[in-house]
Amino acid sequence: MISRATYWAMLKWTWHQYHPMEDIVWLKQMFRQELDLRPPSLAKIGENSILIHDEAGSPIAHAALSNRWRSSEINSVVVDPNHRGRGLTHKLLEQFGGGRLFSYTRDVRLQSTLLKAGFEQRLYPGVLTLLNIGISRIAMFFWMIVTLEFRRIFHQFRHLLNYKLFIRL
Repeated sequence: MISRATYWAMLKWTWHQYHPMEDIVWLKQMFRQELDLRPPSLAKIGENSILIHDEAGSPIAHAALSNRWRSSEINSVVVDPNHRGRGLTHKLLEQFGGGRLFSYTRDVRLQSTLLKAGFEQRLYPGVLTLLNIGISRIAMFFWMIVTLEFRRIFHQFRHLLNYKLFIRL
């Protein structure tokens, strides 16, 4: 007899193998609702992504990492509004394991979760990491112009000073 955790892991893998398009459709929908995140056109599910599915096999939570020099940025965390408050963000963070992680966020719920997970609030991630982030943000800004995401651009610039950095060493 297999354990419940093994069963759910197999179910998630099996479901993802046969329904990956439904996952990306859900992710793009979540990105459309959250203006603090990257544009939906840049939503992707890859090897640095973690998806959590419910019992029916529908996606309910997602997080993705980007390599930023000697650390990794948690560049998107999305939990379906109908499933918030159930510890899914904690489960996503646990899946990333050890290593230096950081996240810029203005979401108070995510800030609280990051602090509980051992992250510290900082002002500065380091020179090379900051340079890497700067280049990626400039590229994303130009992409948002090309894809006519002016509402998202305005929103992110309006709240630029409200984003806070959290780092786990």
